[in-house]
Amino acid sequence: MDDQQIASAVKNKDEAVFDDVVNQYSKLLWVIAFSIIGKQTSESDVEELVSDVFWRFWQYPEKYDPSRGSLKNYLSLLTRSMAINKLQVKHDPIESDQDFILENLPDHTETNQTFWHLLFTAIESLSEPTKRICFERFFLELKPAAISENLELNVTEINNRLYQGKKKLKPILQKLMEEEL
Repeated sequence: MDDQQIASAVKNKDEAVFDDVVNQYSKLLWVIAFSIIGKQTSESDVEELVSDVFWRFWQYPEKYDPSRGSLKNYLSLLTRSMAINKLQVKHDPIESDQDFILENLPDHTETNQTFWHLLFTAIESLSEPTKRICFERFFLELKPAAISENLELNVTEINNRLYQGKKKLKPILQKLMEEEL
């Protein structure tokens, strides 16, 4: 079943299809949520946030537009956005390092959703493993050491690929943003 069919089934309140979505993406969304709020909240808060993401998809499946990306990416971005919002409500600072690759990235809110979609599109144009490294850095907000562990590459290579990825992403992103206007 493709993402369009899944979205249609969820719109029609097909619980079996929805259960399959929950089973397929629960672990991924938990990792994303934990990477953002895990240090500031409890494990039960992470689980609650993931449940809220699925609840929101169940209640508002029409907000997912298959033409803008995969269901996996939609749920991942929704999780990231809701996790950041949870931190902002608690007024806890979001941990970030000084050498974040693209300076001044906007928060993932409804008004910045187009930017994040364009950034994802730009990252998709990169080759592996740079694509995966940039995704984990920008969308999952993992530090180079954590990415190094995930991909079993040394930290120096991760940093080099992030540097090269940034150089490649800036013109691609600028072009995509100009086309969007």
